[in-house]
Amino acid sequence: MQAASLSRKERERKAREELIVEHARRLLLTEGFQGFSLDDLAKSIEYSKGTIYLHFGSKEDLALTVATAALKERADLFERAIRFQGKSRERARAIGFACCHFMVAYPEFFSIEMMMKSQSFWEKASEVRRQANSMQAGRTFRAMLEVVHDGFESGDLPRDRMSAGHIAIAMASVTMGSHIMSQIPDMRLLAGIDDSIVVVRQNQDLLLDGMRWSHLLADYDYHTTDLRIRREIFPDATWFPDN
Repeated sequence: MQAASLSRKERERKAREELIVEHARRLLLTEGFQGFSLDDLAKSIEYSKGTIYLHFGSKEDLALTVATAALKERADLFERAIRFQGKSRERARAIGFACCHFMVAYPEFFSIEMMMKSQSFWEKASEVRRQANSMQAGRTFRAMLEVVHDGFESGDLPRDRMSAGHIAIAMASVTMGSHIMSQIPDMRLLAGIDDSIVVVRQNQDLLLDGMRWSHLLADYDYHTTDLRIRREIFPDATWFPDN
């Protein structure tokens, strides 16, 4: 429904809900889920706690809504990435680029999303909020599946290794796990990590090489591919050098 077609009451409700979510995001970042209080949130937005409950049935509902906003941003980037015109592994690389762009452009969203995955609150959130989150997760997964199937159909990716779903899960796990580990100060020191983005991208390539996804890293100029990805798909990725 377009904003112009909403009634004044509906516009006010939508604006109030957006205000609640924005302030909840900030509190989750500073206090964590366990320290996140609806009483503090009510004071922050200068509404009663009862008003918050008009929009969200529980603390978990609200936290999941914040996490879903993060997931939507990632899904939008993934769907931009799969528009890249190139070989299947180059398109997989575009998704990897999108992951890194998300980490740089939305660091607070990544932190919140990870925070929510580490809490046993899912069953306490409403079905509506769970479905909204699952819808965004489905968008990211379908984008990865499209590229994996492209690899199968083009012959770039052997079919005798794993199912398309298993490969997509592996891609997501390596990327997210690498980012999480590279954010731990002691781990960065022990591993000699200076740039977490470099580590994430290297591990993505190790995985795809291990799957024998052609062309292997040593056999292809993927830096040129990355420059095209930035220029054609992510011109706002200023973190990536343009030469």
